Amino acid sequence: MLKVSREAIRLAALVVRDGGLVVYPTDTVYGLGCNPLDDVAVSRAFFLKGRKDVPVPILGDSMESLERVAEFDEVAYEFCSAFWPGALSVVLPKRLPLERVTCGGPTVAVRIPASQVAIELARLSGGLLVGTSANVSGEPPAFDVLELDKRIAEGVDMILDGGRCAHRTPSTVVRIDGKSIKVLREGAVSVNAIKRRIEDLGLDLKLE
Repeated sequence: MLKVSREAIRLAALVVRDGGLVVYPTDTVYGLGCNPLDDVAVSRAFFLKGRKDVPVPILGDSMESLERVAEFDEVAYEFCSAFWPGALSVVLPKRLPLERVTCGGPTVAVRIPASQVAIELARLSGGLLVGTSANVSGEPPAFDVLELDKRIAEGVDMILDGGRCAHRTPSTVVRIDGKSIKVLREGAVSVNAIKRRIEDLGLDLKLE
C-alpha cells in the first residue's frame, strides 16, 4: 500500500501494464483496476470479486481513448462531453470484442472520472483502465482503504491510498440507445440533473 503520489501512480501503472491488479481511488468509490484488454487480468479481477457474468466498466483518460473501445455517434459524443469528467457511466455499443469485460455482450460501460488520480493512472496505463468497484460482489463499496474487504486487499498487487473518495456514492449508469436514454442505476448524478443538462444543451434525446 502506498500513499498517492506521482511516483506511486507511476508504479501502479507499471503493475497494470504488467498484467496486475491495483486498487485506486476514484471520485466515487475505490476501484479495482487492470488492463481491460488483458483477458487474464480481467478474469483475475472477476475471480477476486466473486463475479461471474456481470460486465465491468472501463475508465478512460480521454474521449479519444474511450473511442477505441466504444462507438460514439454525434449525440452520444455531445452528451458524454457534457458530463465528463464526472460520475456518470454511459453504456454504448462496443468497438472491440472485449469478451471478458463485457461478458460477451454487445455494449460496454465507459466513463472519464472526475479524479486526477484515476485519470493519470489510466493515462500511464495506456489510456484505459477497468473501473469496477473494489469490493466482493454483493458487499458494500469501499470509500476509504480502511473499508476494503480483506480478500480484496490481500488479493491485489498494489493499493493506492488517496483518502476518502469525494462523492462516496457509486456513479450513475445510463444507456444510450438511438435517441433515448435509460437510467440503469441512479447514483452520484441525479435523474433531475440529467434532465436539466439535456434541456440546457437542446439535445434530441428522450430520458426514459
